[in-house]
Amino acid sequence: MAKRLYTEANVRELPAGSELVLGKEAIATPAALELAFTRGIRVKYGDGTSTPAAAAAAPADAGLKKLLGEDGEYVVTVKNGRARVFKLAAGGPLFVGEGS
Repeated sequence: MAKRLYTEANVRELPAGSELVLGKEAIATPAALELAFTRGIRVKYGDGTSTPAAAAAAPADAGLKKLLGEDGEYVVTVKNGRARVFKLAAGGPLFVGEGS
């Protein structure tokens, strides 16, 4: 039987930048989804939709122009002197861009 509930512990077991595939009957806790977002883990849902790939980076200038051109709520993460910007949307966080 396939796993039906994914928690933070399950997400911690995955390598950063990898993928979590949820079957049609599976769900993930909000904390698990937040941790996946923070660790750059793409979440693929049973209906074929997914969150953005961590590696789908746009040039920094294009990301900044997009950020300034749209009102909304954003999350910025900074690691090793590099900032990554995500727009919070109904379907999950959307990668805007990164830069240093």
